[in-house]
Amino acid sequence: MVPRLTFATCALAAFSVARPAAAEPQPISYDAAIARARAVAPALAAARAREAVATADVGVAGLHANPTVFFGTSTQGARFSATASVPLLVLGQRGAAKRAAEADAATVHVETDIAWNDVRSSTARAFVGLWLAESLAVARADAARLVQRLEDTVTVRIDVGARGAAPKVEGLRVRAERLRADADAQEAARRVAGSASELGRWIGVPDGGDLRAAGEPLVPAEAPPLATLLSRVDGSPAVRRENADARAAEARVSRERALVRPAMTLDLGADTLDPTLPTTNYRAQLGVEVPLFHQRGYYVERELSAANSARARSAAERARAVSDLVVAYRGFEASTERARIFGDGVVPAAEAAAVGAEESYSLGYAPLVTVLDAERARIDARIALLEARATRALAWIDVERALGVP
Repeated sequence: MVPRLTFATCALAAFSVARPAAAEPQPISYDAAIARARAVAPALAAARAREAVATADVGVAGLHANPTVFFGTSTQGARFSATASVPLLVLGQRGAAKRAAEADAATVHVETDIAWNDVRSSTARAFVGLWLAESLAVARADAARLVQRLEDTVTVRIDVGARGAAPKVEGLRVRAERLRADADAQEAARRVAGSASELGRWIGVPDGGDLRAAGEPLVPAEAPPLATLLSRVDGSPAVRRENADARAAEARVSRERALVRPAMTLDLGADTLDPTLPTTNYRAQLGVEVPLFHQRGYYVERELSAANSARARSAAERARAVSDLVVAYRGFEASTERARIFGDGVVPAAEAAAVGAEESYSLGYAPLVTVLDAERARIDARIALLEARATRALAWIDVERALGVP
């Protein structure tokens, strides 16, 4: 007698081929995944590197200009001449430039918050994907075991004495159903590694196929009132970024206006060993820039336009954040209700119906097709519940992304 190829043997063979023998699952919780992403996510590291550049720019803006030194000689005058030319920015130009650089750096810091918001959202979604893949694999494996048990029951009935054509057809029917359940279970099991690798991408694990979700995604049992959340939209990173850009443009306007003030240059010199003079001659002169050809009007106009543009973008980002928040919040409410209905009513009813159908079939009161339909309804209800819970978690992640949760 040829042994039947069950889901257990198929899964063991697939596991042996696809994974090294020494590989072990690496459980990681939702909080741990988020914390690790904050520490090692490449996109966040790039954003922090830009912060370092912006901080250095502040120092560059506050630098004093170096003096220029001239040395010379002549045949009819002083045998040795020296002159030092010192730029003087004493009318607020340096301070204005430094404040503008600080405002630009503040914008870059907010851009890091945007990068973290994106990384956090992607990591959370990847964790939900892994949790769902594992849960579906378990559900499909349970379904395969249930169909296997049903096939054993049908086989016993055929062997005991039901020798007619109908029982043999039932045996073929349930065998086909069992093979289908095994195939679904194997596919679901294999998808877990792909979902785990997606999570590994965000937490610095190049091949994250061994990662496993430890616990469920963290989702509140009940969301705060929508009005409370809408009041926090102005604190979202996207809105703060545009507001910071507007303040930076205004700081650059102040810098350009400060640069209209005359720049001065102090020249100090000395002539010595001059046969026409009884002693060393000292010289001093002050040069003043004359704003004759332009007074930086176009520079000021450009920065004023940039500030207005940033304010317009801020309004647009706020409108987008409000829309995203409302859509995600309503989706969270809908999926919460769906999960409640399936968890409290549909799944228990489907479980009870499947058990009753199987008992009726064992007693000869129900045909096989009724049992198969009941089993499909049971697994469909369980999967629908899992998907509703995952959709609920994803909707809450979208709510947090719209608000820019730290």
